[in-house]
Amino acid sequence: MSKKFQIKRILIPFDFSETANLALEHAIFMAKLHKADIVLLHVIESFSFASAISQAFSKSQNEFEAKVESSANEKLQQLSEKLHHDSGMPVLFRTETGKIYKKIISIAEELPCDIIIMGTHGTNGVQEVLVGSNTYRVVQSAPCPVLSVQVHSKKIGFKDIVLPIDNSQSSRQKVKHAVEIAKHYNSIVHVAGLMTMKDIEIQRRFEVKVHQVRDYLEEHEIPHSVKIFKGDNSANLTLDYAKQINADLIIMMTDQEGGGLFMGNAAQMVINQSKVPVLSVRPTEGDPDKISIGY
Repeated sequence: MSKKFQIKRILIPFDFSETANLALEHAIFMAKLHKADIVLLHVIESFSFASAISQAFSKSQNEFEAKVESSANEKLQQLSEKLHHDSGMPVLFRTETGKIYKKIISIAEELPCDIIIMGTHGTNGVQEVLVGSNTYRVVQSAPCPVLSVQVHSKKIGFKDIVLPIDNSQSSRQKVKHAVEIAKHYNSIVHVAGLMTMKDIEIQRRFEVKVHQVRDYLEEHEIPHSVKIFKGDNSANLTLDYAKQINADLIIMMTDQEGGGLFMGNAAQMVINQSKVPVLSVRPTEGDPDKISIGY
């Protein structure tokens, strides 16, 4: 049996950008539904210089970082106080110096946090061809699920959730996450069975897996639909279906169309191209036969 997914503490990497503000809006709404704590984290990127240059500029660099940290703390305090005043929820904040993605991951482990909500292009305001490097690394290594929010994700709330199921061993681990979200948001879960295999016997066994997911959703009284899609590109199948039903959220395993626990090709493509938030879940390590169902 895998650990139950519950949201009690939400971490928001916050850099005062537009996508960070959107991530915060999603976090506030989620925190109210789950009665969860919010932690704002601002990371001041540290830079490494060649040793000779570093010695020459270390004092001025330290002074500069101290000023930046003081300013960030002041802004975060004002923001947390306003959020607390408006919502009544406790909002914690902290400022760290270091590599952005490493600090986000370490703080999520230290607290610990149940979910990270972050903007995909918040660090430099530039729309990149691929997933923003910090978001990519956090999704890949975070100890908890990561909800990535693009600038398009202005609608708050998840009425319709796309749950893509493929034939990988870990694919169904995310079902428990879908159930937890759906219960609190009163969502409909749309199961998309991604049949990319050609072998008839493998197709038959795959349909059984999809039906097990359907049975589990029925058991937990989650409104749902089930469709089987055939094609070669699971990311395109997922994105097209999400657009077709006007979905509000996609829940992915990070290793979809990949190897092991690392980011798969389909996961990268969906996170990068989705116009709606994507919840990325890392697979649990262990015996695949015991954990693949996800419940």
